Amino acid sequence: MNPVERAQFLASISEAAILIRKAQNELQRARSACHGELFEHMDLVFTRAYELQVRAEWMRQIALGNVSVSAGGAGENRQAPDRRRKVDRRVTGMRKQLRQLENA
Repeated sequence: MNPVERAQFLASISEAAILIRKAQNELQRARSACHGELFEHMDLVFTRAYELQVRAEWMRQIALGNVSVSAGGAGENRQAPDRRRKVDRRVTGMRKQLRQLENA
C-alpha cells in the first residue's frame, strides 16, 4: 500500500470504528429492551458487531505495521469459526494480538 492509499485506508477504518462503536451502543440498548427468542437474535447481532469491531482494529494495526498479517487470526493459521462459543476463533486470535500491543 502506498502512503496515500494507507492514509485513506486509516481514515476510513477509523471512521468505521467510530460508527461500529455507536452501533454497538444502540444494539446494547435494543438488546436490553427485548426478551425470549428476539433476545437470542439480538445477542447474535451484538456478537457479530463485536467481531467486526475487533477485525477493524486489527486491520488498522496491520496498516500501521504493528501486527503481522500471517500471525494470529489470518493467513496460514486459518481456522473455521467456532460457533459453540459464539465468537469466531480467528477473532479471538486477533484480540490476543491487540491486547499484546496494549500491554507493550
